Amino acid sequence: MTVHSLIAKQLSAGYGDAEILHQLDLAVPPGKITVIVGANACGKSTLLRALSRLLPPTTGHVLLDGKSIHRTPPRELARTLGLLPQSPIAPEGITVADLVSRGRHPHQGLFSRWSRKDDEAVAGALTATKTEDLAERPVDELSGGQRQRVWIAMALAQQTEILLLDEPTTFLDISHQVEVLDLLTDLNHDRGTTVVMVLHDLNLAARYADHLVAMTEGRVHVSGRPEEVLTEENVRQVFGLESRIIADPTSGRPMMLPIGRHRMTTSQDFTENRP
Repeated sequence: MTVHSLIAKQLSAGYGDAEILHQLDLAVPPGKITVIVGANACGKSTLLRALSRLLPPTTGHVLLDGKSIHRTPPRELARTLGLLPQSPIAPEGITVADLVSRGRHPHQGLFSRWSRKDDEAVAGALTATKTEDLAERPVDELSGGQRQRVWIAMALAQQTEILLLDEPTTFLDISHQVEVLDLLTDLNHDRGTTVVMVLHDLNLAARYADHLVAMTEGRVHVSGRPEEVLTEENVRQVFGLESRIIADPTSGRPMMLPIGRHRMTTSQDFTENRP
């Protein structure tokens, strides 16, 4: 697989008169998993839209292999870079198999026909996301978790070198969250796919990221290895939250324990305070 570079330079973007990203700089490490975290409305989803060319910059540039992403032909870009947005909408009545098959459209030339390679890509994506049994069902009849896995299958069927995912674990219970993140890690390890995703769970982000990016108010606050980024001071500055950072006993990565105003008492405290 070809390794591509994706870089944002002095990138500003927004919607109408509202500027969300402010002269942001970001270099996505090729062939690695990058996870973007930050408080609500800090610009995470806007950044993914700008990186995928869905949102034009007001100033600055997004560069794919050193060339402005806006100069790349659409079909060529779709074979290189795929985006799974936060709330995708499926056409009414479309089946799972048909939706996943749409991930192959960038690989179809003007006169080319559906090929065995396309069949294999779709079948592999369905198997990887454990949605084979749903293939003939309409997407609008599925649960939120099932629907999310089907959208991920479509993104996998596209077989791009760079994959951007906005909160891919939305609507999933914890076991399916881990399954999806394991799947994306396998994709990265086996095919060298560059993965960039937005996650809300800081501990899952730290466990699965090679490169962690924390955003505040439309800018990159800090980026680097998880142990460099997930610190008590950074959690305080990015989320306004007091916390403790310990080593995850499973992965050895940093793990954040939030400190709220109300803390559980120990069983000893409860016993001592009984009337």
